[in-house]
Amino acid sequence: MSSARPNAPVYQSGFGNHFATEAVAGALPEGRNSPQRPALGLYAEQLSGTAFTAPRDHNLRSWLYRLRPSAQHGPYQPFAQGRVRSGPFVETPPNPNRMRWDPLPMPDQPTD
Repeated sequence: MSSARPNAPVYQSGFGNHFATEAVAGALPEGRNSPQRPALGLYAEQLSGTAFTAPRDHNLRSWLYRLRPSAQHGPYQPFAQGRVRSGPFVETPPNPNRMRWDPLPMPDQPTD
């Protein structure tokens, strides 16, 4: 921060750096990511965008501190405006909701 402008904003620049922002002062834990009791009654969740086989220093992740856990959210509803599209899904929209798959049945024959 410049001494000529004491109220000037502080910019976070650079690639591969770690940043933290909070809407309410004191919401983020100091010195740890997932405390047993986060401040302000928040829930800690980690969002990972990297395969679990990647080296630790290559992992991309974000710690989120939410008012309620993401598992409590209801199902997503489509946004019907017709102009936003992504890659082809054979005209069947992908389902972003939580899903559960039953395990495969046990085989009758010995297998490996």
